[in-house]
Amino acid sequence: MRGWSKLFICIGLLFMFHFPAEAYSDSIPKQAVHIKRAETLKGLVNRSTFIAYGWFDTSHQKRSLDKSVQSGRLVNFVQRFHVDQYIKGTNGKIINVLSTGVEPLPAPLNPINKVYPGPMAEGRYVCFLKPVEGTEFYTIVGGWQGVYPVYEGKIISLEDGFSELNQLTLRQLETKIKSY
Repeated sequence: MRGWSKLFICIGLLFMFHFPAEAYSDSIPKQAVHIKRAETLKGLVNRSTFIAYGWFDTSHQKRSLDKSVQSGRLVNFVQRFHVDQYIKGTNGKIINVLSTGVEPLPAPLNPINKVYPGPMAEGRYVCFLKPVEGTEFYTIVGGWQGVYPVYEGKIISLEDGFSELNQLTLRQLETKIKSY
């Protein structure tokens, strides 16, 4: 009898964790995330509720949208951003980040990637984040402007990012952000 009760408990736990995931995908917005670029670094900082250093999991939820573009269908993705340190603001240790991308995935140099970047690759980043109104999700401010990979303790400014952040340490970034 004892073995059977363990089996039923295990099955119950599997179902308990399965159902919320399906309900969770229903809460993903049906509208694409619109990216509004910031004119200045100060503008990016001011539009961000949180600036955080951490790492992304792979995308764990997605929802197809009712819109297609030249190379495929638009999809909203949700992935967890695990925060190691807040540079501006404060929140929990995990932030659910919403992004819109294209499936099938376009070639890396396709300009559609600037408009619909999709989920981030696994790795360590500094992200500028704000809430998506009416949801429990957050989005990256300014698209690629709000994402800075961190390599060997230094920030890398991507093509669309602000060059004044390139090669800063997290401490230097924090000092710069607090000056605004």
